[in-house]
Amino acid sequence: MLLVIGICIGFALGILAVLCVLKKGAIGNLVIIDDPEDGSYMFLEISKTEIEELRIQPTVKLNVVDKGKTHK
Repeated sequence: MLLVIGICIGFALGILAVLCVLKKGAIGNLVIIDDPEDGSYMFLEISKTEIEELRIQPTVKLNVVDKGKTHK
């Protein structure tokens, strides 16, 4: 019984640790725009983050913003 309680506590702590790591905020937006003349394209909007901080990070999180189709 004590082993099962220990496994449950370890599982819960593991989930909390993963959630804390993944909670780290996004550094900017990946914007997708559909243009009838030029076709679809993307560009990156980065928040005011130091470039040196970005260089040392193995991964970053971006929010995807779909501007949809534009009509003339």
